Amino acid sequence: MEANSHLMSMIYELKNKCVQVDLKLMEDLKISQSELLFFSSLSNCQVISSPELAKHMGLSLSRISRVVDKLVVNGFLDRKTDDLDRRAIKLCLTAKGKSIRNKIDNVRSECEERLLEIIPSTEIQQFEKLFSDIVLRM
Repeated sequence: MEANSHLMSMIYELKNKCVQVDLKLMEDLKISQSELLFFSSLSNCQVISSPELAKHMGLSLSRISRVVDKLVVNGFLDRKTDDLDRRAIKLCLTAKGKSIRNKIDNVRSECEERLLEIIPSTEIQQFEKLFSDIVLRM
């Protein structure tokens, strides 16, 4: 039992370190947690619909509506009518939104690089598979 609690303790410690990176990002960029979640949910796309965004963020459409309103007011997003379906609205990153997204990506890439420096290059593939298995099974 002792080994299991030590493993969980290490996992929580790693999570806490990642949370600290996110908190510093939010402070430096002057964005909220929901805005950080939004930028993190975009993957590599810069245009998305509200239903797609809701799915990526794990939020209801009504909650997404409020998040999107705030992102538009803060200048991170523009709403545009879809050329193929005039009823559909596409959400597009503004220049300000793209800049924030790039800063987040850069900080997280630096964090990942620090992690990869710790893991021997011969074990990275095994480490990725192990983490993938853990995430899929939990």
